[in-house]
Amino acid sequence: MKNLSASVKENAENIGNAITAMLGATSVQYAVSHKDEIILSGSVGKYDKGETRPLSKDDMYGIGSTSKTFTAAAVLLLSDMGLVDIDKPYKDYVPEFEMADPRYAKITPRHLLNHSSGIYGTHLKGAFMLDESNSFAIDNLLGYLKTCTLKYDPGAYMEYCNDGFQLLQILIEQVSGLKINEFLNKHFFDPLGIKNTKTPLDDYDRSKMARCYIPPIYDGDLPTEYINVISTGGIVSTAEDLCLFGQVLMGKKILSEKSAKMMGAREYLSGEFWINDETQDGLFAYGLGYDHVHLHPFDKVGFDAHWKGGDTLQYHAALIVIPEVELTAAVLSAGGISIANAILAVESLKGVCIDYGFVKEFPPPTAFEPPVKSDMPSELLKYSGLYAGTEKNLVIEFKDSEIELPSMLQDMVPPQKYIHTGDGKFTSADGKNTVFFTDVNDDLTFIQCNLNVELPVIGIIPWRAFQYQKLDKDTVMDAQVVAAWEKRSRKKYTLVDDLSSSAFFLDLSAIHAQVEIDVDLDYGYCRGSKIVDENFAKSVLYARDTADYKFYTDEGTEYLIARNLHFIDSDAIPLLKVDESSIKIPTNGFTQLFKVGDDAAGKTISVKLPDKAVFAVYGEKPPEFGRMPAPIKVLSSVTGNKAVELAKGDMLAFNAGAGDEFIIELN
Repeated sequence: MKNLSASVKENAENIGNAITAMLGATSVQYAVSHKDEIILSGSVGKYDKGETRPLSKDDMYGIGSTSKTFTAAAVLLLSDMGLVDIDKPYKDYVPEFEMADPRYAKITPRHLLNHSSGIYGTHLKGAFMLDESNSFAIDNLLGYLKTCTLKYDPGAYMEYCNDGFQLLQILIEQVSGLKINEFLNKHFFDPLGIKNTKTPLDDYDRSKMARCYIPPIYDGDLPTEYINVISTGGIVSTAEDLCLFGQVLMGKKILSEKSAKMMGAREYLSGEFWINDETQDGLFAYGLGYDHVHLHPFDKVGFDAHWKGGDTLQYHAALIVIPEVELTAAVLSAGGISIANAILAVESLKGVCIDYGFVKEFPPPTAFEPPVKSDMPSELLKYSGLYAGTEKNLVIEFKDSEIELPSMLQDMVPPQKYIHTGDGKFTSADGKNTVFFTDVNDDLTFIQCNLNVELPVIGIIPWRAFQYQKLDKDTVMDAQVVAAWEKRSRKKYTLVDDLSSSAFFLDLSAIHAQVEIDVDLDYGYCRGSKIVDENFAKSVLYARDTADYKFYTDEGTEYLIARNLHFIDSDAIPLLKVDESSIKIPTNGFTQLFKVGDDAAGKTISVKLPDKAVFAVYGEKPPEFGRMPAPIKVLSSVTGNKAVELAKGDMLAFNAGAGDEFIIELN
């Protein structure tokens, strides 16, 4: 093994420390391997808040969607065995697979592997759990998909799809006759000798999981997170184990070289269209199971580096393999974000490439300069109108060769003006972000956003994506339909349809637990869904994790169904009565939510829970919290069940099985 320079090790530590300091990670673990030898390994931060023990290379982290590389390798291994042809219809292997759209019969395993199936996105009930392994999500997936349509023809475009990898788990299990954990252990974990890579179905010491925290809403240790959609994001591992798995991804062990090369092929070019990435420095260019198959800056020196990121609620991961020089880097963290981990991996690999003589130098980072304004041609005015994205709607208006866009990437890019700089492009005042309009065909137009988010010390996040899609103006809607949707505009609907151990109870205002209705009646849309009648809107977006919106009323209260989950009109959540002695879960099994008014404020509530139940009290969310969740006063699955004093504005949640009863005392 060649010695690495001190600068490579120092740079890894510095970026890791910045991830803990700036992004709130409790710890960061990293490793780099050359062939099957670990040449760099380290950790920064602390195992837990109390520093009860030092960090170890054997500490385990959730790797989230980096699990998809294992799934892709498993499918390609079945192909090596002659058991699967990834270009034959998926239904040939899973005959019970059906959808409410005739195009579904064209879906192949390849479409699932490269995110081009057209399936809406993510079915999450039972997926993110605290201290509970279950198979609810995978058991109910096929039944749910029978009611679903596709958002585009299979193979036409590639948009990230978690449900596709759940379908691949079903394929692996049915073709092999093994449960997914049994297959992974038999064909990957055991032959490689990786001892610290597990699934929720495996027995292992959960105390080896690095600890996570979510200040300021709760200051204690969080329970172990179980991601029960294993093939989508449920594997836990270590940086060193992932580096050893890199040998599989390069076709050096277990998987054939032919299949490894198929995984790294430029699948994203096989669709009818893709984003315009002139500088080839973005984060997404899909292969089979990979986010990017020729990652910058390695493509500029002749290497096709493959990367996959992964994020759960608690953990974040990045894995990069460079087959030409047999290098693998993995970075895992408790807290933070996967893209920051990817930057640490990239910088470590750059240092190793130079130290090992694989590369003399890499191109310098992009320099950003303030833009020079240019008069906007009148033909761009055709792009005025309503656009929708997964985060929000916006109306594009051109004023003095400028447009305004809202915040993006969860506020990492602030709301700002973009000025026309020529060639139909609009640039932010600091020169870092550029947006422009892309016509795919006469009926499909996107706003492409090339964003560069700077994280001091860590580096630049280069985001290139179709952030918004243009919506056609609808014909005049019936007055009754307009009135129904007008009442819902800006309302919030809160999740009531989940399991008691769900991790979503940590934050009932998160994107998967609360839906805000953004209606534009001039155009006839709810978010990116076209209003069909008083109670239904059908998605028209090509974007990730889209949803249809279906409303219904039960005993005078309005509910929303989206992504196969039920949400209650938040304005209809009743006040807790001071003479309440019990709360019973109705036959539909929905979470019972209450707000605290003047009468209950100042009283202390004690609750006796039935089996497999959760009780929560959330404090009122201060304005300065922004996107942060409301403070947790008690969440029995996390804090334990305890008495708590109520304050006006608090919200209570009771979740258990249908017919179960909570006994409460208010003093």
